[in-house]
Amino acid sequence: MALHAAFSFQCSAFSLLQARLTAVLSTNDVVRVLGFYTLGKLQRISQPRAGAVNETVFVQTTEGRYTLRRISRRQSEADQHYRQRLMAWLSECGVEVPQLQVATTGDTLLSLNGRLYEVMTFVEGEEFEAHNLNQIGSVGAMLAQYHGIVQHFPDRPTASDPRYTPQSLLGLTERLLERDMMGELYDQLSQYDRRAIALRQTFPSATYKQLPHLVIHGDMHADNIIFAGDKVAALIDFDQVAWDARIMDLADALVSFASTPGPQNWMVWGVFRGPLDEEKAVRLVTGYMQVQALSDVELRLLPVVVEISWLQAELKRVLSTPEGDPNYHQEVLAQGLWLSAWMNQHGPRLLERWLHEEEEEADQRERLAKQQKNGAKKGVAPEKRP
Repeated sequence: MALHAAFSFQCSAFSLLQARLTAVLSTNDVVRVLGFYTLGKLQRISQPRAGAVNETVFVQTTEGRYTLRRISRRQSEADQHYRQRLMAWLSECGVEVPQLQVATTGDTLLSLNGRLYEVMTFVEGEEFEAHNLNQIGSVGAMLAQYHGIVQHFPDRPTASDPRYTPQSLLGLTERLLERDMMGELYDQLSQYDRRAIALRQTFPSATYKQLPHLVIHGDMHADNIIFAGDKVAALIDFDQVAWDARIMDLADALVSFASTPGPQNWMVWGVFRGPLDEEKAVRLVTGYMQVQALSDVELRLLPVVVEISWLQAELKRVLSTPEGDPNYHQEVLAQGLWLSAWMNQHGPRLLERWLHEEEEEADQRERLAKQQKNGAKKGVAPEKRP
């Protein structure tokens, strides 16, 4: 208990320090940036609760409420222009995203003293309610809408590695085995290695390349979706967009919106709060399939990709904390192995229900197509989907 408490304190202190390091936009910074925009008189500045990549503040002016960001030095100007082009294009296509404001320089990306800034409208709305199945279904539908639109975006982002593949697990495991000079993590890392090899048989590189690819959002979690009641009101934060298989977004959404707390003896030092909730997972994927069809191959790989995302995050947590206590690292790795075993047990049931829902959706699409065909012949409007 003492070790756990000490580590929890260290994590809290680190999170506080990280927040202070990233939220360093001063009032003078904000006033200087707003001087390049015609957004009225500044009234109030407030800090967001989350976000560690860019320095962000919310500003209230006489003209409205806005989000002001200083872009991280790690992100290139070319990538920022790409992201802004994507956001503008999505907005033109009817996707609810924050509206970028044009500076007096004529650009939506402001360069000032060697740093990049942007200002966009603040999107009003409500937070995610973890037990609201209607919201969860709406997340799936919104993601499918985004994918359906973005697949026609004419520009690709800078090339990057695939998000979740067995090969990434093997690379992370190898690095940790080389670092584990005392062999304290050897048994667990060996289990990760064997599991990655098995997953590679199920999900080889050739299969990954054949999956439908597009510009994924890359950061599908609750802080990046704004709700209005049971429906998604807006999608925000496009900093992690990448060219990848679309089921990578769907896997992230499942982990973020369809998870449930783990058992009483849950390994709290790990990355995740628990496994998936079956009803939430079915509702989210069904919501997606009501807008965009998923192939049998994608559905069969979805539990695999979720499992890889779990294992990869645990490995990265250990890799990013080289000074961590071995007991902490062992518990982090143990959580990933527990989640992997959970997916082996429950994945087939999830897949069975997803495939059943896909059959139902396919039948519904066929009935609607026939109604539209017959309605066109008779001049009668087809029945709307419920």
